[in-house]
Amino acid sequence: MHSVNQNEHIINRKKVLYEQRYSVRRLAKDLNLSPIAVSQAIRGMTNSLKTHRAIATKLNVRLVDFWPELYGEPTTTTTTTQGGDIRVG
Repeated sequence: MHSVNQNEHIINRKKVLYEQRYSVRRLAKDLNLSPIAVSQAIRGMTNSLKTHRAIATKLNVRLVDFWPELYGEPTTTTTTTQGGDIRVG
């Protein structure tokens, strides 16, 4: 089961496809990939950089914008203690 953040990323990827008038099947055909491979990439079920690059290039988006959970900046949290802040990355 996907977390809320993962679901948001999937929805955002599907929005980009919709806005650019692409179905998974059409995008797969244009990229000479199987519809299953494209669907798995859109749903975050594969880490294939080659597939991700092909999709991002075709859609004219950056990897970090389309798959922020994979290619985004690492998140850091700050925890406050009696001695001050501790940065955890």
